[in-house]
Amino acid sequence: MSIEEIFAFHEQEVGPLRFDEPFGGWVATRYSDVNRVLTDHAVFSSDELRHSTQPIPHSSNPLLRGLQATDPPRHHALRRIVSQVFTPRAVSALEPSITAKVDALLASAGSTFDLIGEVAYPLSVHTIAGLLGVRPERWPDFVRWTEAITSFFGTFAADETRRTAFHQALTEMGAYFREEFERPEGIIGTLMTSDLTEDEVIDFCTLLLINGHETTKTLLVNAVLCLVSPSKPADMRVAVEEVLRYLPPTGGTDRFVTRPTTLGGQELQPGQRVVAMITAANRDPAVFADPHTFDPNRKSNPHLSFGHGIHFCLGAHLARMEARIALTALLDHPWRITDLDTHRTPVGIDVLKVTLAPRRIS
Repeated sequence: MSIEEIFAFHEQEVGPLRFDEPFGGWVATRYSDVNRVLTDHAVFSSDELRHSTQPIPHSSNPLLRGLQATDPPRHHALRRIVSQVFTPRAVSALEPSITAKVDALLASAGSTFDLIGEVAYPLSVHTIAGLLGVRPERWPDFVRWTEAITSFFGTFAADETRRTAFHQALTEMGAYFREEFERPEGIIGTLMTSDLTEDEVIDFCTLLLINGHETTKTLLVNAVLCLVSPSKPADMRVAVEEVLRYLPPTGGTDRFVTRPTTLGGQELQPGQRVVAMITAANRDPAVFADPHTFDPNRKSNPHLSFGHGIHFCLGAHLARMEARIALTALLDHPWRITDLDTHRTPVGIDVLKVTLAPRRIS
C-alpha cells in the first residue's frame, strides 16, 4: 500500500449518525456528534464491562479496567493519583533524556534504516519503560507484551492464536511487575504509596505502557509519512498538531449509552455502543477548512485526536514532545521512503515497516 492509499483511506465520509453491523453499534462521524460523545461521560460511558449489553470476548483485557475505561467518581480518584507523574514539570524534565536517546538512535542507524524498528520503537520504549523504572534488558519483552495485548481487542478477540498470546503476555507482565514491587522505582514507586491495590497498579502500568508506547510510535511514523519532503516545517509544534489531525494515532473510540438519549437526530437506548470516529471528525468541513489537505502551517486546529473532556489523554504533552524532538532531529537531513510495508485490518491500516534512505539532491 502506498502513502497516497493510506491518505485516501483516512478521507472518511462525514455525515449523520448511522448503525454499522460489523461494529455492532452506532457510528458518529460529525465533529459535533463525536465531541459530545467524548465529553458527555454521564450519557456516553467508557465502562464497557458495566454498560455494554453485548458479549465482551476481550473482557479480561486490563485496558477495560484502567483509567480510560472508568467513570466518575472512580475515574477522578485514579486520575488524581496518576496525574502526579505527568505534571508539566515532570514531563519537561524528560526532554534532555529523550533528546539524547534520539541522537543516539540516529547516530547508530545506517544511511538506510527502518524507522519503526530502529527509531520509533526504541524511543517510545526508552521513555515509557524508563518512567516505569523497567530494567533495559527487559525492554524487548515489553514490546512483545504490548503487541500481544493490543492485538487482542474488539474484532480480533475471536482469534485463538491472539487469545493465547494475550493471556501469556498478561501472565508474564503481571509476574514481572510483582517482582518490581520488591524494589519500587519510577512510577511504580509513586503508585505503591497510593491506596491502589497491586492488581490496580499492574493494570495502570499496563495501560501506560501500551498507550504511551503505541501512541508515540504511531504518531512518529504518521508524521514521517506526512512530512518526508524537501522542505522542513517552519514550526514543528504546529506541524505535529496537523499530523495528529490528519492521521490520528487512534482512529476512534467506543462509548456505551447509559440512558435513553438522542444523538444526531437518532434515538439511542441504554447499552448500545457508539463509535466516535475521530478520523472522520478531524476532517469535518464544518470545522476545518480544506480538511483533506495536509497543511503543516494550519493555525486553527481543534482536533480530537487526544480525546476531550475527562478522558483527555494524560500523556498528550509527552507524546507531542517526543514527536517534536525526534522529527526536528530526523528532518535535519533530507530522506525518502524506499519501502513501506502495511497490513490492512478490519478496523484500519497497520504500518509495519518504513525504510528511509537519503534523498538524492539533484
